[in-house]
Amino acid sequence: MSPGPAAVLTLGDGDRVFVKAMSTAASASSHRLYQQEADILRIIPAIVPAARLRAVVECGDWIALVLDAVAGQVAGPPWTTTAVIAAAGVCAAVADVRAPTGVPAVVERLPDLDGWTKLARGRASLSDWESRHIERLAAVTTGWRHWTSGPHLSHHDVRGDNIIIRAGDGRAVLVDWGYASHGAPWLDRALLAADVVAAGHEDGTDTARHQALELLSDQPAEAARFVIAQAGMWRRNSTLPPHPGMPTHRRWQHQRAIALQPLIEDLLPLIPT
Repeated sequence: MSPGPAAVLTLGDGDRVFVKAMSTAASASSHRLYQQEADILRIIPAIVPAARLRAVVECGDWIALVLDAVAGQVAGPPWTTTAVIAAAGVCAAVADVRAPTGVPAVVERLPDLDGWTKLARGRASLSDWESRHIERLAAVTTGWRHWTSGPHLSHHDVRGDNIIIRAGDGRAVLVDWGYASHGAPWLDRALLAADVVAAGHEDGTDTARHQALELLSDQPAEAARFVIAQAGMWRRNSTLPPHPGMPTHRRWQHQRAIALQPLIEDLLPLIPT
């Protein structure tokens, strides 16, 4: 997801660390994201299941983050039922933490979830499915700046490739904290539900939808609204010019938005009008 090197390195004393680096020349936005991540990792409590920051190295227009290497496997894609359960546990653990001073509000990390509203203004770009649902999609995502707010810590970039299932105990660890924020306690669980469907499950699309609905079943309606808003953000952003150094990212966003359509059809009847 970033145009820079990332590697597990073995040090002279046999210790292992994970290092990722970025230059402003390759991507100014990714460089800034790494700076944000370093700031977050310095202040989040030790109880948060994250890889510990060892050092930050800056040289010229480069920044490198040195972190503990977590032994294990990424949760996906594709997702497995075991990985979904572990990921749900880590999302709950993070939500139980009150964000420390210095962690920004969610609205500052993802400042635009008005994708469906913006797409409604240019209907020529909409698919048949989107044209049929656009008014409802825009309506249920209105007011997100209010209903996403809260004091709870959120990783806010929950995807299978940002979760490592540790070898040995099977517990999950969240990595890539550049988008961390404070907000409603259900934010990461909603993002998990969206990723299980968008990234795919080893047992197929029906299992993915079923497990996503289970993840949302005991959450407020705003969690479902947020999943729909995320799809709108991805769909609208997929129409924008490519990111520097990331020529496939817009296609990835479009594919995720399309993959979420069946789940959205499940969720819309559950949201009060």
